Amino acid sequence: MLDNICRLSISRGLKSAAVIVMLLSVTACSLKKMAVRQATGFFTESRKVFEQETDLELAETSIAANLKLLEAMQVHDPNNDELNLLIAEIYSAYTLSFAEDKMEEAEAAKKDTEYNRQKLRAKALYLRARDFAGKVLLHKLDVKSLAEVSEQQLKDKLAKLDKDDIAPVFWYAFAWGSSINVDREDTEGLSELPKIELMMAQVKAWDEAYYFAGAWLFEGVYFGARAEMMGGNPTRSKEAFEKNLKLTEGKMLITQYFYARTYCIFAQDKACFDRNLKAVLDAPADIHPGQKLANALAKRKAERLKKRKADFFVD
Repeated sequence: MLDNICRLSISRGLKSAAVIVMLLSVTACSLKKMAVRQATGFFTESRKVFEQETDLELAETSIAANLKLLEAMQVHDPNNDELNLLIAEIYSAYTLSFAEDKMEEAEAAKKDTEYNRQKLRAKALYLRARDFAGKVLLHKLDVKSLAEVSEQQLKDKLAKLDKDDIAPVFWYAFAWGSSINVDREDTEGLSELPKIELMMAQVKAWDEAYYFAGAWLFEGVYFGARAEMMGGNPTRSKEAFEKNLKLTEGKMLITQYFYARTYCIFAQDKACFDRNLKAVLDAPADIHPGQKLANALAKRKAERLKKRKADFFVD
């Protein structure tokens, strides 16, 4: 009987110990998630500091380091929508600002090998951004991949969402569309552009001014970066750029840069090209105090593009 009591006590002790270990594990996981969520709020607020940085080298190094920290945090809280969207946004901004800039720099220097390397790198980073946004959006759309749905099915699914879902739709479409834009030889990617156009149309329907009227900027580039026989539409491109400039009051200089880089070149409109680049280069550095970094980058891009005018226009 004593043996039985001892065995019962040991059994209960082991079960209690197992429960304690389990509770401690659950508590540890919960504490990690709490820490990650508090840190996510901190990073969301702190990004204003990066957006006001004017030293481009410091900004590039700092943003890259913080991206890896955010990814490390995401491992401990993979279903954190706010964190996943923050990573998607920062990867998109980093790629547009720095990876694409290196690609353009190599193109200007006629370094073909380096240009192709930077192009593939920019494409991969944009797809990484898209996939982080996808961790939020695909769940909302109840699909595993947008490749498995038709354009009509996507349109129907988007109609079931509401304005609160604007961020995942925008960042998924922006990153995906940008990955295709940097590699226009990817025919499979080009075939998906109509789906991206549908998503951006939905963003505009909810809030056309969202993220510095980003959907209008995308449309300007989307229709202005291709010849008409390849689906380009100069009229729609120009209208989209002008709409973006109106909504942003011309304070986001990257719009005029892309206006010159796409529509003005494909339309062979030298006056348009000169006018937009002059607007960028003559604008005061603090035209948008909260977006000094973006505007400093636009000025660097515009200066390089201006020097290449002869490469784009037929006399």
